[in-house]
Amino acid sequence: MATLHGLKFQYLLLTAAVSTLCVPGAHAQDPPARVADLNYLSGNVSMQPAGADDWSPAVMNRPFTTGDYLWADSGARAELHLDDAVLRLGPETSIGFLNLDDQIAQIRFAQGEFILRVRQIGDGETFEVDTPNAAITILREGEYRFNAYPDSATTEVVVREGQAEVTGGGQAFTLEAGNSAQLSGTDQLAYNVEYAPAPDWFESWSQDRDAHEARLASARYLPPDVIGYEELDNNGVWRETPDYGAVWYPSVAVGWAPYRYGHWAWIEPWGWTWVDDEPWGFAPFHYGRWAFIGGAWGWIPGPVAIVGGRRPYGRPVYAPALVAFIGGNNWGVSLSIGGPAVGWVPLGPGEVYVPAYHVSPNYFRTVNVHNTTVVNNVNITNVYNTVYVNRTPAVPVNQRYANMVAPNAVTAMPQNAFASGRPARQVGVSVPGTQVAELRSVPVAVAPPVAPARQALAPQGGSMPARRPPARVISRPVVAKVAPPAPPVPFAAKQEALRQYAGRPVNTQAIRQSVGPGAVATPLVRVAPAARPVAAPVRPSMPARTAPNPTPAYNERPSQPAPRVETPARPAPTYRPPAYNERPSQPAPRVETPARPAPTYRPPAYSERPSQPAPRVQPRTQPAPPEKASPSRKPEERPKPERKDKDKQ
Repeated sequence: MATLHGLKFQYLLLTAAVSTLCVPGAHAQDPPARVADLNYLSGNVSMQPAGADDWSPAVMNRPFTTGDYLWADSGARAELHLDDAVLRLGPETSIGFLNLDDQIAQIRFAQGEFILRVRQIGDGETFEVDTPNAAITILREGEYRFNAYPDSATTEVVVREGQAEVTGGGQAFTLEAGNSAQLSGTDQLAYNVEYAPAPDWFESWSQDRDAHEARLASARYLPPDVIGYEELDNNGVWRETPDYGAVWYPSVAVGWAPYRYGHWAWIEPWGWTWVDDEPWGFAPFHYGRWAFIGGAWGWIPGPVAIVGGRRPYGRPVYAPALVAFIGGNNWGVSLSIGGPAVGWVPLGPGEVYVPAYHVSPNYFRTVNVHNTTVVNNVNITNVYNTVYVNRTPAVPVNQRYANMVAPNAVTAMPQNAFASGRPARQVGVSVPGTQVAELRSVPVAVAPPVAPARQALAPQGGSMPARRPPARVISRPVVAKVAPPAPPVPFAAKQEALRQYAGRPVNTQAIRQSVGPGAVATPLVRVAPAARPVAAPVRPSMPARTAPNPTPAYNERPSQPAPRVETPARPAPTYRPPAYNERPSQPAPRVETPARPAPTYRPPAYSERPSQPAPRVQPRTQPAPPEKASPSRKPEERPKPERKDKDKQ
């Protein structure tokens, strides 16, 4: 196989005229460089994709972005990773992303309990958690705990590490590390600041997850802002290679190939997005490149890998799928898969990625340079001008992709199955090597020539039924400090416009403008009025309240038992009756009142009335009786006095 330095590339020529299909005056807006990865599930967890009208079973590796909502049902837990933060959900918890881009992560938290650990806050970056009572802005890196109680209409915020600002009801105050705040009301915010309670089982589980991530070997090769690298250690090995540097080799079955076991989902603003079935299948399919090296597939992170303790490039840029699409209306009939097909091949090191969505020249350059090494940077400019500026009609491509000759690298499936998000392992086929040569006459497409069906919004492959959160959770408004953007356009309202973009770069901004605001639902968000800073004195807290240990999550036990709560010992002279509907195993002990010293009188205990008046103390009128000699000791003999008459003699 050719080495990285020997790769020569020509710019891509595309299959159809690439039209902007946008309203006059509309400009392409670059998508964010980050998403949230749903990398852990336990129990029944559901999600509502942006623009969908119903809930679906959540699946791992599904990217989350603006407009997506997640619900962890009773006994369930979930975890999402951003590039610089981790979100962990407890049972009966509802969160959603009101906004998620490169500058802000705005989270809607309506009910339940969740932990937010922020590893880093960049310049101009904001983390905001919007609760039913107030908006909480994260000011420093640290760990934050949130509880929202469904019946008491209150929210609890705990700052374990870091610093946060609470805004609501025209007030704003700072919450320091080691403190907690109980919030109630909205228009008139009431709060009580106390010392933070003791950690419970949920926080212990979260700390175990953090400790595990801190020991990962992959952290030596990848920076923490490569989303989804946490599962690589348990599912493969790293090796140094002379041509590509650090390469990760997955532990897979014979015949496995990348982008073969998963499904395609429609996630805006990127459009067609690959969702892999493997538990480690996030980072290797949204960053870097794949190569068949020495008889095995290896993932090459590219410039985001750490070399000599330093990363040569900046922040990694998320991509929905680093593949080249193949196909047209007449391709695939010979594959015996039931009509026209859509095919794809993983991009190799140095090959240019052409997004199937409208982007700026700067984004196009960044998403390529940060994910692979391009030998000739002039190619990047040529490809961008061909696709997004000149909109040159496509012609057959003479330059083949390097991975086309690798085993099982080219996958194809029927267009209708692709459009509805069917699993590729069920309906897809590997293009035989004998037919790969025919691909020289097949045009390379910037996007699949199919429009998404409604089923492509919902994740495929969930093992449990979708549970909807209670109606009161869905309709509960939250308070925001920063006004979020308008919610996504419902899929039914834009389905016809999406058909016009089949096979061309999608422009979601133009679609929103063409649909108009009337079809967009209004989010349940109250923007907090201008706030004046107030001081929040810390009041001593009551004894730490520890939540009862719930039933272990589905098919899983916590890594350590919930902390045992010790009940303070009661004073001896106090008897407490048995608990409600409980009979004591033995009679209550008889309480003997200790004798008080004669000269001292102590008043009765708080909230207790003595049964008789206090004794009157009389002064002593005679000395105490002499001490009685011990019977075991012989008394001393007194000397006899001398007689005077004897001295006279």
